[in-house]
Amino acid sequence: MRAVDGTLRRLTIVASLVVLVSASEPALPVSAQDGGPHPGPELINLDHLLFLTEPVQFGDLPVAIVHIYSEYPEYEWVDAAGEGISAVDDVARAALVYLGYYEQTGDVHALEQARLCLNFVRYLQNDDGTFHNFVYDREGTINTQGHTSYKSLGWWAVRSLWALAEGYRVFSGVDPAYAAELQASYRLTESALAAAHSEHYGEYNLVHGMRIPAWIPNGSADEASVALLALTAYYRADPNPATQVLIEYVADGIAQYRLGDSLTYPFGMHPVTTNAPGYWHAWGSHQVHALAEAGAALGRQDWIDSAAQAADTFLVRQLVFEHIKEIGILPRRLGQIAYGTNMMVQGYMALYHTTGDARYAQFAGLATSWFFGNNMAGVPVYDPATGRCFDGLDGTVEWRVNRNAGAESTIEALLALLAVSRSPLALRYLDYREIEVRPYVIVEAEQGRPATGKPDLRTRDWTGEAYFSGGHYYSLGEGDVLAVPFHAPQPGDYWLYTAYQREAVAARELQLVAPRAPAPIVVNGVLDEWDDVPVFSANTARQFLRGAALWRGPEVDSFDVQFMWDDEHLYIAATVRDPVHEQDEVGPGVWRQDALWGYIDATGRGTRLSAKFTLAQTPQGSQVWDWIAGTWLPQARLAWQPLETGNGYIYEAALPFRSLRVDRPEPGKVLGVEVGRGVGGDSFLDLTGADPDTAANLADLMLVNDLSDLDALGGAEVVLTSGAHAVALGVSLDGGPQMILPANTAPDRRYLWLDQVGDGPLSLEAGAHILNVTYAGTEPGRRVVVDGFLVQPVVARRVFEGPDGACLVLIVDTRTGDITVQEG
Repeated sequence: MRAVDGTLRRLTIVASLVVLVSASEPALPVSAQDGGPHPGPELINLDHLLFLTEPVQFGDLPVAIVHIYSEYPEYEWVDAAGEGISAVDDVARAALVYLGYYEQTGDVHALEQARLCLNFVRYLQNDDGTFHNFVYDREGTINTQGHTSYKSLGWWAVRSLWALAEGYRVFSGVDPAYAAELQASYRLTESALAAAHSEHYGEYNLVHGMRIPAWIPNGSADEASVALLALTAYYRADPNPATQVLIEYVADGIAQYRLGDSLTYPFGMHPVTTNAPGYWHAWGSHQVHALAEAGAALGRQDWIDSAAQAADTFLVRQLVFEHIKEIGILPRRLGQIAYGTNMMVQGYMALYHTTGDARYAQFAGLATSWFFGNNMAGVPVYDPATGRCFDGLDGTVEWRVNRNAGAESTIEALLALLAVSRSPLALRYLDYREIEVRPYVIVEAEQGRPATGKPDLRTRDWTGEAYFSGGHYYSLGEGDVLAVPFHAPQPGDYWLYTAYQREAVAARELQLVAPRAPAPIVVNGVLDEWDDVPVFSANTARQFLRGAALWRGPEVDSFDVQFMWDDEHLYIAATVRDPVHEQDEVGPGVWRQDALWGYIDATGRGTRLSAKFTLAQTPQGSQVWDWIAGTWLPQARLAWQPLETGNGYIYEAALPFRSLRVDRPEPGKVLGVEVGRGVGGDSFLDLTGADPDTAANLADLMLVNDLSDLDALGGAEVVLTSGAHAVALGVSLDGGPQMILPANTAPDRRYLWLDQVGDGPLSLEAGAHILNVTYAGTEPGRRVVVDGFLVQPVVARRVFEGPDGACLVLIVDTRTGDITVQEG
C-alpha cells in the first residue's frame, strides 16, 4: 500500500468559491439570508480517496486506478472478484471530485490526480465511442465480456462522458493541448449517443394508460439524467448547435416523464425507467439535478419547472417524513447509501443556484445532514478526520451500519460536500438532527390474520416493474376477510392508501399448450411437422413490455410460436416477421441484435427461473446460449431458415429438459414459459407483455398428450368479463362502513399500484386500529391481491434542531402541496 500524499488533504471551506456543478457560471449573489457559521477546516478530506487511488502505467500511459472496496476495520484495498481491479464507473466520478477540489483550492496535485483518472477513462473508450467498464489488472487488461463491463453506451459510458466534459472545461484554462484530447474523446461518445438515440422524438408509449415519452435514451430516465449533466457541462464550455439539440432531446423526455402530485401516487416523481411508471430508486436519480442545470444553461423554464415540481412534491417527502432507498409501490428505507443522498443534495443545490430560492439551500443542507448522523440509525456515516464514508444503513440501530468504506460511497459523499460548500446557508444545517416527526405508517398485509374464509398468503418480491413490500401479499376471494392491525402514533387526519394489484379483467389470460410430438422432431427449420400444433402470437401493441412506439405493425414486427414435447425435449418453433436479420455477434454478445429469448420456470409456481436462453443465427452458425450458466445450452439443437417471402425467418429448436432444469415431464405438467424479442432500441415484445425476468410473470405452458385435452382446459385462451366493480377491494376501519376500491382498472395488464381508499381523510386517535379487508368484486370466482397500506398524515411535520438549540420546522400540506419552513 502506498502512503497518502500529505500535500493534498483537506479543504478549507470558503463561501464564495464555486465548484463542479454550474462551475462555468459565476456564483449567485449571496442574499442576506445566506450567512451563518462556517464548518471546520477539515470538512472535506481526500485522504481515503487518495488511498484508494493508485497511479499505474498501462504501457506508456500513466493512469490512476481506483480500488473499488475497502472493508472495516483495516480498510485495506479489496477488488471486485471476477469483475476486475478498477472500474471506469468509479474512476470517472473520482475525476469529478479531483476537478472540483482543484477548482476550490487551486491545488495542482488534485489536478494531476484528475488527469490520471481521465487517462483511465479514455483508455476504456472504444473507437466507436462506447466504453468498457473494468480492467482486470495493473497492466490494463480490459474485461470485455462481463455483464458489468460489456461494450456499452449505458451507465459507465455516460459517467465517463460527464468526467470528460468537466475535464475539458477545467483543462481548457490550464493545459489547452490536453483539453483538446479530452474534447476529441468527449465528441466521439456524444456523436455515438446522438446516432443511437436520434429517433422517435415526439412519440409516446402508453403504459397502464400513462403517456410516456418514447425517446428517453435506453428507456432509462436516471441514466439519461447523467448523460444530460455531461451534455450540459460540455455545452457551457463549448456552446454549439449539435450539443444543444441533444440536450433538448434528452431533457424534453425527462421533463415530461413526471407523474402524480403531492396527493396522488407516484407523488410527482420522475420515474427511473419507462416501463415501470410507479418505480423510483435513489441511487443515480439525477433527474432534478440535470433538469435544473440544463434549464439554466439553455434558458428553458419548463425544464426548471419540472425539476422544481418534483423537488417540491416527491423529494420533499424524504425530508418531511424520512429518507428512502426506493419506492414502488410502498416505500423502502433499508439499504440507504451515499449515492442516494448525493443526488438529493445536488438537485436542491442546482435549484438554489438556478432559482435563487433560499429554501432549496436549506433543503440541501438538511439532506446533507444525513452524512453527519441525521439518519435512521443516528450514526454519522462520513468521518471528516479520515475522509471515509460508510457504505450504507441497513437498519435503525448502530450495529446495522455497514462500516465498509468503498470508492463509490466516499466519492458520492465528497461530491455532496463539495456542492454544499458553496453555500453558508446550506452549511448551517449539516449538524441539525430530527427531534420530532409526524410519521407515516406502513402496514403490511401479512401482519393481518384471516377473520373469515381462507385468505391466501403468498410469497413474491419483484414483479418486473414493482415489488411486493416484505416479499409477501394476500390473495382474497369471495367470502375472505383479512383483519389487519396497525398503530397510529399520533392523533389526527390521515390518508389511507392501499398497495394492491390493478387487474385488466377484460384482457385475455393466456394458456399455452404443448402437445406431445408423435416422433422426435427433425430440427431443420422446415415446419412440416407443426401444421396441427396451436400457434400463439405476439402481434399487438399491448404485448410490448417497453418500446411500443418503435413498433412498425404486425406485418413487420411480430412473431408466432409453437411448442411440442417428448420425454427428452421441449421443442420450439418460432416464425418471426422481420424484414432484415442482423446478427454479427456470437455467444453472450447476441443480445445486441436479432435473437429470440426464452424463459422457463420448471415448477410453474412463479418462484424463480430455471432457464433463460437465446436462439440466434450467428456468423458461426446457429447458437443457443444459456444465460444462467453463462455457456452454451448443453445438447441443444437449433436450425434457422429465412422465410420464402423474404419478410422474416424461422427458428426451430430441440431443447433437452435436463438442460432446462426441468424434471419428469409428463402430461398435465405446467411450466412457466415466455418467448420474446426486441424490435429495435430498448424495446421488447413478448407473449404476455410482462417482464419475463420475473418468474411469476410467465405464461402457463401445459404439456398434453394431444389436442383433445384442450376441452378439459377450457380452451387455449380464457376471456373474462368486465364491469365497474368486477374485481374490487373492500376496506373498513374499526368496524365502520366499507370503502370500495375497484381493481379492474388496468387498460393493458395487471400491475401493482398505490391508490387512495375512501373519499377523504380519516380521523384517527392515537393507538390501535383494525382494517378489515375483503374481496368486494361482482365477478364470481375472481380474486384481488393486496400488498399493504400506507397510513399518511394529511399535514406532514418534522422538527430539526441545531447544535445551538435553534430549530427548523418543515411542514407539508399534502392536500395543496404547500410547503412551510419555520425557524426559531
